[in-house]
Amino acid sequence: MNKYFQLILIIVITLLLWDILLNNSSFSSKVQYPCSPKEYPNNAKLDKLIAEIETKTERPTTPDYKIDGVDRFHWYLKKTAETVLQNAPNISTLYAYEFEHEISVTLTSWKMIRVRVYCRYLDKEDKEIGDPYESFTYPEYIVNCPKREGTRKIGLSVSKKGEFVPLPIIDRMSKELKYELSMCVATIYGDEPKWLLFIEMIEHFKLQGVQHFYIHIHNASNYDLKVINDYVRTGEVEIHYLIERDQRTDNHWHMVNIADCLIWSRGDSKWTIFADLDERIIMTNYTGTILDYVRDIKNESIAGIQFRQQWVLKTELMPEKYINDRQIDSWMPTHRFHNSSGIGAVGHTAKCIIDSSKVFIMWVHSVTEFFPGKGYELYKLTPEEGLVRHYRDQSLGEWGRKWLNSTLKFGPLRKTDYPAKYLGKLTENVKRRAKYVYGNKFD
Repeated sequence: MNKYFQLILIIVITLLLWDILLNNSSFSSKVQYPCSPKEYPNNAKLDKLIAEIETKTERPTTPDYKIDGVDRFHWYLKKTAETVLQNAPNISTLYAYEFEHEISVTLTSWKMIRVRVYCRYLDKEDKEIGDPYESFTYPEYIVNCPKREGTRKIGLSVSKKGEFVPLPIIDRMSKELKYELSMCVATIYGDEPKWLLFIEMIEHFKLQGVQHFYIHIHNASNYDLKVINDYVRTGEVEIHYLIERDQRTDNHWHMVNIADCLIWSRGDSKWTIFADLDERIIMTNYTGTILDYVRDIKNESIAGIQFRQQWVLKTELMPEKYINDRQIDSWMPTHRFHNSSGIGAVGHTAKCIIDSSKVFIMWVHSVTEFFPGKGYELYKLTPEEGLVRHYRDQSLGEWGRKWLNSTLKFGPLRKTDYPAKYLGKLTENVKRRAKYVYGNKFD
């Protein structure tokens, strides 16, 4: 009898201890997010924390605040639920953008997905507002922070009392978009002269209806920067400079570029092209421009369109400096290179134009994830509708040795030309800009 009594007593004590542990807030999630105190009626410490968040954080009541019917910060947390959050070893911030329901901060810190950071809010007198808000990096290179009334600057730190760099906040609150069609250009880096590629790229896409260009620069020569900055002067280009604080190869800056540009263009442009400096997207049998095409999209469930790729083999590096108009005629990639691959398979190194308000995670060649609940999808164009002409250099990154043979599975090499209906105007515009920037004999 005593043995049974002892066994029952042990079970009762074990259950009591387990109940105490479950209701101790120190064992609960350390990630703060807006939620209702009613969800945790037995946790006084957590109730107090949630109440503090609710009084210091703007809680929109509009339906758009929720994602897939769930509080958006709950939804973000669910996306990382399978991973234990780790403390960030360091944090390098890029820009901060204020939207209707949150402030999104972009980063350059590498290999730090699902790591813990703290949102730090400053008022107009640079005084901190409330306690730091514990958040995390997700998607990679992005941290979302709830809004707090009176915030004028925001920063991120790796601990509650750690140092942080206050960032001015870019306003994305307006319901009126500035642009119908813009372009995110892949990060500029590397030793090849960029001035002619850059001018041709800008002028090509302007002819296709692009109204604004978002540019990331990791490194560029002073000579190249002269023309890049001239486009800044005329209001067509914005630049974000990327400063290295980790150690990565240049090509890894592409993902920083994509993550920041997804947020940068959101609330600023209806449609955004994601493409490289050496890519020229064209419409083929469709008679209008890219802008005409996206204007014709009436189905709100289409949140992006994808173009298949054709490689035009670029076999020489671009000239270092401008000489004259004859040089432009000879060296513009659209004039000089014609030897082309077959057309790549659906999705193979494709490029996209997206509505960034509907895309949660973007990748180089496709959309990784749309915001859920509204049936968003990616429409894949046929080559008869549109195409990417990729003037791919064969020597840089040893691309020709590594990848040329794999493109031959799409068919034999053949001669193709840039569309004649645009080539004359494109050439004229490239010459005009090059001469204006570089044609001063006294410079």
